Amino acid sequence: MLLTTPKRFQSPSVLQTSTLILTSLLLLAALPTAEAQHTPAIGYMFPSSVAVGQTTDVILGGYDWTPDMQLFVHDLRITIELVGEPGPIIVPEPPYWIGKKSRRPPFLLPREVKAKVTVPADVQPGIVKWQAASANGATASGRFAINRLPAIAETSDRQHVQQLPELPVCVNGQIRHIQEVDDFSFTVKQNGPVSCAVIARAIGSELNAVLEIRDGSGKIVAEVADTAGHDTALTFAATANTRYTVRIYDLDFRGNRAFVYQLQIHAAPRIIAAVPCHGPAGKTVPVEFVGYGIATGSAELETVTHDVAFPADMKTASFEYCLETDFGTCAAVWLQVSGLPELVGDANELAVPSAVTRTLSEPYAEDRFVMRGTKGDVWVVNAAGCSLEFPLDVAIAVYDQEGKQLIRNDDVAAGSSTAAALEFTCPTDGQYQIGITGTSPLSGTPAAVYRLTVQAAQPDFEITVPELLNAAIGETSKLSLKVVRRGGLLGAIDVSLEGLPEGVNLPEALQVPEKQNALNIEVTVSAEAAANAALISVTGVATVGEQKIRHTTEPLLLATTITPPFSIDAEGQDDVTKWPRGTTFPAPVLIARDEGFTADITLEMTSKQGRHRQGISGPELVVTPDQTRVLYPVSLPEWLETTRTSRMVVNGVAKVADAQGNVRYSVTRQKTRMGFLPTGALLKVSADKTEFTVAPGQTISIPISIDRSVQLTEPVMLELMADEQSSTVHAQPNTLSPSVTHHDFAVKVDSLSSKETWLTIRATLLQDGTLPVIAETRVLVVPKS
Repeated sequence: MLLTTPKRFQSPSVLQTSTLILTSLLLLAALPTAEAQHTPAIGYMFPSSVAVGQTTDVILGGYDWTPDMQLFVHDLRITIELVGEPGPIIVPEPPYWIGKKSRRPPFLLPREVKAKVTVPADVQPGIVKWQAASANGATASGRFAINRLPAIAETSDRQHVQQLPELPVCVNGQIRHIQEVDDFSFTVKQNGPVSCAVIARAIGSELNAVLEIRDGSGKIVAEVADTAGHDTALTFAATANTRYTVRIYDLDFRGNRAFVYQLQIHAAPRIIAAVPCHGPAGKTVPVEFVGYGIATGSAELETVTHDVAFPADMKTASFEYCLETDFGTCAAVWLQVSGLPELVGDANELAVPSAVTRTLSEPYAEDRFVMRGTKGDVWVVNAAGCSLEFPLDVAIAVYDQEGKQLIRNDDVAAGSSTAAALEFTCPTDGQYQIGITGTSPLSGTPAAVYRLTVQAAQPDFEITVPELLNAAIGETSKLSLKVVRRGGLLGAIDVSLEGLPEGVNLPEALQVPEKQNALNIEVTVSAEAAANAALISVTGVATVGEQKIRHTTEPLLLATTITPPFSIDAEGQDDVTKWPRGTTFPAPVLIARDEGFTADITLEMTSKQGRHRQGISGPELVVTPDQTRVLYPVSLPEWLETTRTSRMVVNGVAKVADAQGNVRYSVTRQKTRMGFLPTGALLKVSADKTEFTVAPGQTISIPISIDRSVQLTEPVMLELMADEQSSTVHAQPNTLSPSVTHHDFAVKVDSLSSKETWLTIRATLLQDGTLPVIAETRVLVVPKS
C-alpha cells in the first residue's frame, strides 16, 4: 500500500473525559422520554472471503453495534462467532476531501470486533448472506464469499509492494483511505495468459475498482476500470520469470474501511460465457466456451468447444466445471442442469416447452423467435443474460403475426434485475413472435449470451417478505407479505411462520385470501418476552385440485426490541456556534429519563453524521443518574474549512434488563444536531526544517515554532504521535512554558525501513485546564544511503 498520508486522528491521551462533565443546577421537565430505539446496521467483513472446511479469523465492521450483538448466517451450516466486544468508534484517517467532493454524504463510522467464521467442508463456493441484531433491532443483510483458492490478507499500512505467493491466489484487501493504491507483485513460471478478477460489489462493497498491470519497468501492460458497479476483470499475456505489479484503487480515488475486496489471480485463461450454460440432465453435450486465451493463450477473446457431461440427478441444480487448456486450468464456472429441451444457435422456431441459448451478435439488435399458439394458451416467458462475469440486461416483447407489440417486460423487479419475465395469454389462434433485445453495452459482443425459456403456464405463486422485522416488546407490529400469482392461480394461500422467538404471537389462521396479492400479519410480542432475534421462514401452501403447491421464502430476521427508557437532545436544537478550529467545543446535551430508570448512560458518536465532518470526533462520556445536562467535548481538527458548518450527533447507550432479566444495551439517537462554524485556529506549530536524512541510531533535532493566541496562557506539550512511537522511532514528550516560541524536539531513530517515513508532532494544551487545543506538523525522514 503506497501511502504518504497522516495517521488517523486520535483524541489526545491528556484528555480526561471525567473533568469535562458539568452538571446544570436546573432540572428539566419538558423533554419527552421513551424515545424510539436506534437500530444497528451491518458493515463489512475482513477478510471478505473464507475457506471451505476451515475456521477463519475475521474482523466485522458494524454501525451502532453494542456488546450484545447476535449474528446469523442464511446458510445454517455456517457459523459466525464473536470473539470479544466491539472496539471504539473509528473516525476516518486524514486526508479528507476538500471542495466539492467533501459535500458528498459522509460514510458511516464503524466499530470493529473480532470473530470466527466456520464453514463445513460440504459447503459449495459462492456468496453467502449474513445479518446481525441487538436489543435495538435487526440489520439488513451483508455478504461474504466462500472459495477454495489459497487466500492471503494484505498487509495494511505497508510501505512496500506486497509480494504474492505462487499463483493461483485470492488476496483479501481494503482501500481504507482516499487516494490509496494497493500494490501486489508476482511472477509466473511460463509464458501465457494471466487473469485477474476483482470481487467487491458482489459482496456489498462500494469499491469501483480500477486494475492496472505493470511490468518491471513500471510500464502499463493492461488495465481495466469498473465504471458500471458490476466488478471487473482482465487477462494479459505474461512472460515467464518477469515480475509484474497489479495495482488496485477506486475509480474516484475514494477510500473507506468498508471498501473491502477480493483480488483473484490465476495463471490461466478466463471464461466469460458458455453456450449453452444449461444442459439436459444425464446427457453429454458440446459446450462452446467464450473467453480470453482459451484457444491460443493470447489475451484475445476466443472460443473453444468441449463435451460436458451434465449430472443425471435433477436435484443437482448446478455444478462446477473447470476447463482444462494448454495454458492452465481456468477458474471454475457454474453450469446449470435443465429439464427442458435445450436449443442452441440459429433455431428460430420454438415449441412449448423449450429453451434456447444464443448470443446477441449486433449491438442493441433484436432476436426474434416464432411460435404458434391457440386462443387461451398461457405462456410463461423468461430471459436472462448468461455472461459469467457481467450481467447482460435483456428485455422481452411478444408480437402478433402483423408485428404489433402485444406485451413487453424489461426487468423482473424494477431497478433490481437484469432479467425479464412475462406471462402471456394468446388472444387468438395463430403465429406469434418473441423478441429479445439487449439494453446494456454487452449487447453485440461475444459475452452477450442469453437464455430464453418458454413454458406453458402452470398454477403457481411466489411470496416475498422483507429482510427483517423489528417488533417492540409489549407491542403489536405488522409483517407485510406480497404474493405474485401465476398460471391462473386464484385460490387462497395458507401461510405459516417457523422459528419464531418465544413470546412472539400470531393470529391462529393466516391466509392470503382468494384473488388477493398481499397479507398483513399482526405480530404481537408479549410484555414478558426477552429481547431476542431469530431467523424465521415463511411458507405458503396453495391447493389446486389434488395438488398442493408449497414455497418457502428466503429467511427473515425478526428481532424483539427494548424501548429506551431515556432520551437525549442538543440544548441548542440545531444551533450553529462559531468556534476556533483545533480546539474542543463543549456541546450541551440534555438527558431525560423515565421514572425509576437510574442506570448510567454513555454518550458516544452515532455512526451516521448528517453533515460535513473532516475528522470531527468525540469520546465516550458516562452520564450518571443525577445529571440532566452535560457538556459533550467535540474535538474540531485544525484543518477544518472555515467556510462550512459541521455537525455532530451522539447516541445514548445504557444497560437495560428485559422482562426475563437479561441485561441488554438500549440505544437512542440524539434528536437534533450540534452545529459548528469553524473560525481561525488559536494554536499553530510548524517545523522550520521538514526533511531529514537519518542513519540508524541517530537522534535528530527538529526545530519547532509555536504560535498561539493571547487567549492561551497554559503550558503546551509536544509529543510524537502515539501510533508512530515504536521500538525503532521514539521521543520523550516535552512540556513548554507559555513564553516558549521555539523548541528543538529530539527524536531517536534506532532503525528505518528502506523508504521515506512521515512523522507527526502534536502540540496540546488544556485551555482553562479542561478543553484540549491541538495543532500538528509533519516532517519527512529519509534513510541515509
